[in-house]
Amino acid sequence: MGSTAPITPATNSVAQPTEAAQQTGSLPTGIDVPQLAVRASTVPVSVTADGALVVPDDVHTVGWWVGGALPGSATGTVVLDGHVDSAVSGPGALFDLRDLHVGATVVVTGDPRDVSYRITGLREYDKGDLPAASLFAQTGSARLVLITCGGPFDAATRHYRDNVVAFGVPIAS
Repeated sequence: MGSTAPITPATNSVAQPTEAAQQTGSLPTGIDVPQLAVRASTVPVSVTADGALVVPDDVHTVGWWVGGALPGSATGTVVLDGHVDSAVSGPGALFDLRDLHVGATVVVTGDPRDVSYRITGLREYDKGDLPAASLFAQTGSARLVLITCGGPFDAATRHYRDNVVAFGVPIAS
């Protein structure tokens, strides 16, 4: 997912889930996006010293930002990120994110339970204009944010110009 401008979460990136969040949410272990035929494992990620959200090394794995909400929590944003592709490994887990339709279901598998989300929107932002404070917000209603790279690829910098972001809300179980 290379980045020319850091995606900077608005809250402490190394925070661990609170005891209350752990009681209401599930530790994410994977993601299932039937519309895109995606099934990937998740790993915890933080941010770098300069504030950029870490993306898992394996393009087939999705990162869960540990400073965010746990899936199933009553409030806050569950942030998942992944590579769009790699010159060495090919398409990443979130390669087709830009093709996700409003209304599609995304299931975040977890321990002790899976949590389903309905996609409510999809946006593409120039990396310099990414509204990080709102994307990483931990106040307000529970939601899911999926982030990958998109837009034109800059061969000189070896990075994509944009970020593709999908938004979802929990589906009542």
